[in-house]
Amino acid sequence: MRKVIFSLMASSILLSALNASDEKLKDFESILKDANHIVTKKLINVDYLPSVITVIDARTFLDAGVQNVGEAIGMLPGVQIQLNFIGQPIIKVRGFANPNAMLSDKIKILVDGVAINNEASQNSGYYLDFPIQLVQRIEVLRGPGSTQYGAGAFFGAVNIITKLGESSKENQLFVGVGSYKYKTTSANLNSQYGDWKMFLDGYYSQNDKSIANGDETSDEAMKSLSLGFKLVNGGLEFLTRYKGSHYGNFFQNKGDIVPNHDDGRKESYFFSQLSYKTLIDDFKLETKANFSRRESDIAAYFTTDVDTIAQIFNVVGVDMQEAFHVRDHQVEENIGIESILTIPKFLSNDVSIGVGARRAHMSTNYFSSSVENAIAQNLNDIVNHPNLAYFPLFNPAEEPAFWENPTSTDLFSQTTRTIAYAYLQDLISLSGDVDLVLGARVDDYSDLGAHLSASAGLVYRVSDELIAKLLYGSAFRAPSFYEKYTSGHIFYGHGVDGISPEETDTYEASLIYMPNLNHKFSLNAYYSELTNVIDNDRTSDNYVGYVNMEPRVNKGVEFEYYFKMRETHSLFFNATYADSQYTFPPRDTEPALNQSMPDVSKAMFKALYVYRPTNKLSFGSAWSHYSQTLQNEKDNDNTIVEKQYSFDETITYKFSNESQARFTVKNLFDRESRIPSSFYNVPGGELREGRNYFLNYTHSF
Repeated sequence: MRKVIFSLMASSILLSALNASDEKLKDFESILKDANHIVTKKLINVDYLPSVITVIDARTFLDAGVQNVGEAIGMLPGVQIQLNFIGQPIIKVRGFANPNAMLSDKIKILVDGVAINNEASQNSGYYLDFPIQLVQRIEVLRGPGSTQYGAGAFFGAVNIITKLGESSKENQLFVGVGSYKYKTTSANLNSQYGDWKMFLDGYYSQNDKSIANGDETSDEAMKSLSLGFKLVNGGLEFLTRYKGSHYGNFFQNKGDIVPNHDDGRKESYFFSQLSYKTLIDDFKLETKANFSRRESDIAAYFTTDVDTIAQIFNVVGVDMQEAFHVRDHQVEENIGIESILTIPKFLSNDVSIGVGARRAHMSTNYFSSSVENAIAQNLNDIVNHPNLAYFPLFNPAEEPAFWENPTSTDLFSQTTRTIAYAYLQDLISLSGDVDLVLGARVDDYSDLGAHLSASAGLVYRVSDELIAKLLYGSAFRAPSFYEKYTSGHIFYGHGVDGISPEETDTYEASLIYMPNLNHKFSLNAYYSELTNVIDNDRTSDNYVGYVNMEPRVNKGVEFEYYFKMRETHSLFFNATYADSQYTFPPRDTEPALNQSMPDVSKAMFKALYVYRPTNKLSFGSAWSHYSQTLQNEKDNDNTIVEKQYSFDETITYKFSNESQARFTVKNLFDRESRIPSSFYNVPGGELREGRNYFLNYTHSF
């Protein structure tokens, strides 16, 4: 039986407690800008929320040289961004990862309140190259968020609030150039006709990036664009956005290995949402209906070694003269509706209720590979060949789904999922200084059944300077289509229909100390118990597929410090220690092995500092440090990724109130930068950029 039903909300701000001069009041009002609705879906001061929240102010991150949303999220405590084998970013939070399941994130990504995760892979890395110039702020909830956002908000939720989404009345043009022939341009525009307010934004970026690493050269050339539009009239709002990108064939040698073969990955995401807010006898009602379409078209090489592939097929008399390349093409469409009712406050209770439903459907579901095509075209000769037992690719025990139907090009055996949900949140003001938050959410999946999430938060304002929080939350992540329904393609692993959602129970204690308006310290400790962990049971000689693994434990401490002195100094520093357990599954007669989580740094330190000596000039610095990472202890070719440092420097000059230029040097000291590589294919980790540059110009009108 799950623990008591709880949820997250927060108290209102006690302005009457403020006794300050006009100058201090101005600073206090700037602090109030750090407010959000990611937890309670209300606008409340971030420190009073019954959760661990960080709000990224886009201007400060811009002045410190941050270029996009992914870089910004990567500067937060407990967050480590890595790449999978085709170059897609994977967000790892609080040291938790599934080392052999490279696709799914453990957090929920929202853009202007619209969730962009998908049921196919549950990866949202295709949005992390979104430019920070179009962003107003980023709200990051660390810890379980399933009571508000359902499956996927496992270790956090990120709400990217664009200037368009914030209805910013800013007309702005931005252009930039940089290393690897980088070029970008973006704009924010707004207009009003009578009661109709219109907002538009867009950007386009491209580069010709490649990085040499030993005998390999990654192809990371990129083209990315987005267009957004918002229309507002009173309580009626229409929001739509398209984002598309095309990246090169990241993992293998740059160039056309197969002539006229379009390698790389193309990804696009389109969503539209119509919402309406109204007041009925002091009851607040918001209704939202949305549609989204995600397309992923990946053509990548697992290996370019034609001779080795030829030798494998020669065993069964097949003349195979192609590299091992794959095509993975998916189109997923989601349609959903949600209503949120906020009840007028009664006694000490502030209650909101939400109900909703969503349907996900894969309209395109295609996978092929050169290896599988060769098998399908020569199937009779292969299965009747006297050397079949010596054919390395024939192993029905390890690839059962493939050998049941080796001519299939279906990627998933099931392509539709519907979800209905309801949740309740209640803020109880126990006293003027103490708030208790309770609530629950039920998600009913057509292919998984119902799941209950619960959470609770107690916020105690000990004094004007000190706030204490005790938090509990349960969360879950439904298995993706990859994990549940993959049709067993060679080296891909296969889905397991009976796989269960992975779950976590997380306990947190937090202290926030703010001695004055210039300094803020926060300390957070957490402990998480994880069950039904979904991972790919994969070793060098066995490809079993996705399974629920043994329980794991995840614990750690996060520290944050903010310093702000009017407009002159801004400092953000954080430190994290995360200790995550990983269980390597048992093999034959060998028992399971418990070890620290592979490929995750236990200790992380990050800082942003911006100094503005005049109203025209600023100097920004960004610094990060990650401790060394280890691989699986059972991996025969054990590799260490040594500790990593990075330092960036930015100079911003304001020519006038309308125009400014910004010059950024990334990796200023040109240190070798590496991150853990997928499947441990690159000793020492994947090599990243050395020193590189960005020059940007912004004009407001």
